[in-house]
Amino acid sequence: MIGAEVFARELRRRGVRFVATLCGHGLDPLEDALEQAGVRLVDVRNEQSAGYIADATGRLSRRVGVCAVSSGVAHVNAMTGVANAHFDGAPMLLVTGCGPTETMGLGHFQDFDQLGMARSLCKYAKLIDRPERIHQYLHGAFSAATMGRPGPVHLTFPLDIQEAEVTIGAVQVHRPVANPP
Repeated sequence: MIGAEVFARELRRRGVRFVATLCGHGLDPLEDALEQAGVRLVDVRNEQSAGYIADATGRLSRRVGVCAVSSGVAHVNAMTGVANAHFDGAPMLLVTGCGPTETMGLGHFQDFDQLGMARSLCKYAKLIDRPERIHQYLHGAFSAATMGRPGPVHLTFPLDIQEAEVTIGAVQVHRPVANPP
């Protein structure tokens, strides 16, 4: 099993029924895995719409709305929905793809500090740096999005981690947190 499959199955286990997305660089393994896991992909015309859909899902259902976008400008575009969720207390997860971890900071296609931008508006913003920690990062993201005042969270999911083989026995599984009333 690869990292993207672990991620997709965990989203499904946590009750995520769909992910708003615009297909782009660095998301192919995740999008394939989401479809295989039975998570519907809602394809949008631009990333701003994906962010707004995740915000609206969180706002209306009080469950974590999820969107996935590619790196660089796509991340910037999705941040409008993240800002909306931040100001209005809506639980949402922005997943941003990027190039391989070994090329981060070296000028890879649309490479910039996505985490730095996300941290200013998100309750939790992390880089998934090892495939066996995917559950840990998703647990942290979902917990932060729904605990206390709900709000947006962010995970940067590098292409090499999405494609990495994962030994299931090495993965620590966390139980999902209860949704707020």
